[in-house]
Amino acid sequence: MQLKRIQGFALMEAMAALLVLVLGILGLLWMHQQALALQRQQLMRSVAMGIADDVAERMQLNAPQNAMYAKAWGALTSNAGPDCAATACSRPELAQWDMQQLQANLNSQLPEGDATVFALTGLSNWWGIAIAWRDATETYRTDAAAGTPPCPAQMSCWRLFIRPTR
Repeated sequence: MQLKRIQGFALMEAMAALLVLVLGILGLLWMHQQALALQRQQLMRSVAMGIADDVAERMQLNAPQNAMYAKAWGALTSNAGPDCAATACSRPELAQWDMQQLQANLNSQLPEGDATVFALTGLSNWWGIAIAWRDATETYRTDAAAGTPPCPAQMSCWRLFIRPTR
């Protein structure tokens, strides 16, 4: 009788050890999933930062045409106009081509990518560039700096402020 009792207790110890092992493995899997989600968020932020930086450089190189770079959320850029990579363009044509490149980058590099380029209110010759994308794992923030358009609903944003000419 005593032997059966000891064997039953050993079985309970084995079950408890197995439960601890399973919980540990589940914890490791959860941490791995969180790491992958954070890695994807950081990748999207890096891509958005690169796109915003590209637009800022284009605006600085074509500063006299800054007003032509203005773009609202959801506004699509016309594909009409010359290919400035292949032929010489005037400054207005270059601004139009730059915005076409922005639209192409958004479409190819970010999920549901969108952008707005805007003049900052109350600050002479300061511009803002905001890049937005859809991210299912992101915690969304709805705040925006004064004088800037808020991020679209349920989208993540990266903002860059520049002064193309001094």
